[in-house]
Amino acid sequence: MRKICLSIVLLGFVLPVLAQRNGNIKGIAYDTLSRLPVAGATITLVEKNDSSLVSFTMTDNTGRFELAGVPNGEYRVLITHVGYHNNNKLVTISDGNKLSDLGQVTMNDKNKVLEEVVVSNEAPPVTMVGDTVQYNAGSFKVQPNASVEQLLKKLPGVKVEKDGTVKAQGEKVSRVLVDGKEFFGNDPKVATRNLPADAIDKVQVYDKQSDQAQLTGFEDGNYEKTINLKLKKDKKKGVFGKVTAGAGNKERYEGKFNVNSFKGARQMSAIGMANNTNAEGFTFMDILSFTGELGRMQRGGGGNMNINISADDAAAMGLGGNRNGITTAWGGGLNYNNIIGSKVDFQSNYFFNRYNPNIERHVNRENIIPGGTNTFYNQNSFSDNLNNSHRFNFNSLIQIDSMHSIRITPAFSYQRSRTDAASDFNTRKADQSMINEGNSQNLTSNVGFNFKNDIIFRKKFSRKGRTFSLSLQTSLNESDGDGRLNSVTNFFTNGILSRRDTVNQRNESNGSLRGYNARAVYTEPFLKKSLLEFSVGRTNTINKAEQITYDFNRLSGKYDMVNNVQTNDFENTYGFTNAGIRMRTQKKKYSYSMGMNWQQAELEGKVISGVKDSLISKTFRNLLPNASFKYNISRYKSFSFNYGASTNQPSMSQLQPVPDLTNPLNIRQGNPDLQQEYSHNMQINLNMVSPYKNKNLFLYLTAQATKNKIVSYDSLDLQTGVRYSMPVNVDGVYNLNSSINYSMPVRFLKGTIEVGSRTGFFKTKQFLNKQANDITTLTAGPELRLDMNPNDKVNVAVGANVNYNRTRYSLASNNNNVYLSQEYSSSIDWQLPKQFFFSTDFTYTINTQRAAGFNNRVPLWNASLSKQFLNYKRGEIKLSAYDMLNENVGISRTTNQNYIEDSRTNTLRRFFMLTFTYSLSKTGLNAGNGIRMISR
Repeated sequence: MRKICLSIVLLGFVLPVLAQRNGNIKGIAYDTLSRLPVAGATITLVEKNDSSLVSFTMTDNTGRFELAGVPNGEYRVLITHVGYHNNNKLVTISDGNKLSDLGQVTMNDKNKVLEEVVVSNEAPPVTMVGDTVQYNAGSFKVQPNASVEQLLKKLPGVKVEKDGTVKAQGEKVSRVLVDGKEFFGNDPKVATRNLPADAIDKVQVYDKQSDQAQLTGFEDGNYEKTINLKLKKDKKKGVFGKVTAGAGNKERYEGKFNVNSFKGARQMSAIGMANNTNAEGFTFMDILSFTGELGRMQRGGGGNMNINISADDAAAMGLGGNRNGITTAWGGGLNYNNIIGSKVDFQSNYFFNRYNPNIERHVNRENIIPGGTNTFYNQNSFSDNLNNSHRFNFNSLIQIDSMHSIRITPAFSYQRSRTDAASDFNTRKADQSMINEGNSQNLTSNVGFNFKNDIIFRKKFSRKGRTFSLSLQTSLNESDGDGRLNSVTNFFTNGILSRRDTVNQRNESNGSLRGYNARAVYTEPFLKKSLLEFSVGRTNTINKAEQITYDFNRLSGKYDMVNNVQTNDFENTYGFTNAGIRMRTQKKKYSYSMGMNWQQAELEGKVISGVKDSLISKTFRNLLPNASFKYNISRYKSFSFNYGASTNQPSMSQLQPVPDLTNPLNIRQGNPDLQQEYSHNMQINLNMVSPYKNKNLFLYLTAQATKNKIVSYDSLDLQTGVRYSMPVNVDGVYNLNSSINYSMPVRFLKGTIEVGSRTGFFKTKQFLNKQANDITTLTAGPELRLDMNPNDKVNVAVGANVNYNRTRYSLASNNNNVYLSQEYSSSIDWQLPKQFFFSTDFTYTINTQRAAGFNNRVPLWNASLSKQFLNYKRGEIKLSAYDMLNENVGISRTTNQNYIEDSRTNTLRRFFMLTFTYSLSKTGLNAGNGIRMISR
């Protein structure tokens, strides 16, 4: 571990040193007529022979610019500005000429000087338009049939994670727009994975201010990193898109399409997909709470490490992740945007999806018993899930006049699901003597819908900063369920069968949730650079749930015997009123805010069961301070600090004193004496971005301390292995997380290196058989990545990362443990002659220090070969091979306050796929042209 981390750190230092052995280019941009310096001009350096992008920068307020670290060679310097005609200069860097001083470079004002000769028709790869970084898409070469996601991977300062998450300038991109409009709602992956790269003219990256900041004209520190995709002119009329169909061995198939028709402000799009290869065409979302977390539908597994450090309901921190099981999925959607008249901006979308994951899992769990002998639990399970859902979203912005506006955002979803699960299990002592064993089968079906609507009215006054807004959010949720449970559990004493519990039940459930949230905000300018914000609001929800459980009657052969213990009907009302005041001050170099919120929350519940009725009434009052500070060191360097207090009320299931006997080995019961959690949250950010030199440093630190944290108080019957759990409040729970990332170009490799690390420290408490156990966990994850573009036909990437976890227990120190996972990866994209294209990627994962049978080395190798043909290169045929070595496995590890668990899940292993893709536009599946990208 130490050698690996040291190697990564040394490589991060050595490469920058080597990269510094280069020359510099400098100069001053001047207006031809006024002889004044031209600030904000974009300076782009490209190779003379093939226009390869080498570097870029911008002139300062005095018109000066400098390009450092330029390798030996012949170059062309492009000088561009939105208000001036383009200019260019030829320069040479050699061993005898390490400094090229261009002196005064003249610029001709477009409004005053008519160019007689067009000096350069090339659009610069990167320009600054105000605070927006704008990329010319044609300057970055991508493979044919590439999506926007592949284009984004080429852009300096933009990174795409394995799961499709996009980061720009170190921050997560939360919104991707198409010509300023949402594309299928606010899910960025729908646009990045379905729109073709060759439809994009410009990619714009900027910080979108919050609606409140836009309304008041004062920054409030809340913004979203946003990407706007500007379409090519020919894509704004007519139809474009592509259709893909494929078949493989082992009855594998894959198909998808996207069709787009844009005309002016009208945008119409349709997407669809069907496959049984775990391929994700677009992101599926949770719709109703009863469905739980939807599986991540992506290829692979690769034996990645998945470490979750949790204390039942305590916060968890994960490293790595698994994508297991085999899923068959179908889905589609429609998107329609338009401007109606001159005052209504209308946006809408519809989604349908049907997915069917099949998961087989083997679990090996070591139960931690402080002061006693650990026990060992094994389980084999299978689940077959089927889910159908529909989702409608609408968004209408009505601009009444320049001072008044209304936004209405209704949404509706419907879902039907079915789950068929079976398992067998056993628990043994260290000497392998049996404690319990059994099997279960569970069949459930659910149906439900959800409706919500947001309305917000905004008014601006003539005085800047004086505003008023009123918002109302309403929601309605209905669900019905039906289930059957059959289980047999045998208990042993000294290895001899002593008891057998059988369950044969059917249950019916229905629930509803109705709620609203109303809020009013008034802002008033204060002094010269400050703003006072007054707010008041009320939130109220009514949650009703009924469950009736029937035992099987052998005499009648029906489920007609009501189980009073597991039958209950409850209703709870949760509401809170808050009022707050905050002062925001905005200076040229810094801004800060301070505020206080008062909150009173009421929780009332009624539980009616066949055994015992109970009433619950709780009132919580809190003061919640908040503060923020941001200092702009320079245009692209900033430091920020944020603090805020928050509360978390106990759920009704945690409060109601009714036992949950669903799992005979883990019986839970609520605690009506629970208090509300109160947390202090702090966040520090340091961003140092150099968009022109492509050097970036990001530092992120968070801390949280929680009073009255809700954790589990467990009692374990050592004879039967049954665990009884009840939530309780504890103090002294906190966690720290940090992340650091540095990236820079490596000219001699024509690439970019990125070095980073993330660490975490988590402390919580455990109670088992009346003993308190303090648990501390340390995690670390250093990583290294190098992207290279040796020429315009080859892209190469290599990377390495390590996931380290160490857990310590104050009582059961013999259970202290360390886990380690390493991953090494590489990929190559190669454009061959005669329109052939080759791609391959290889990942090698090493899992160590686990239970027997779970320590493994997993090589995962994929490759594809494609060929373009037909007129305008409209057609592409591709042969793909996945997991060519047939080594894919789904291995994960989870650490909990009560156990250490290793699991193995079925994965999609080696298969081959032949696909055909057809472009619906005459531009075909071109691979881009113009200036190519050398270093990101």
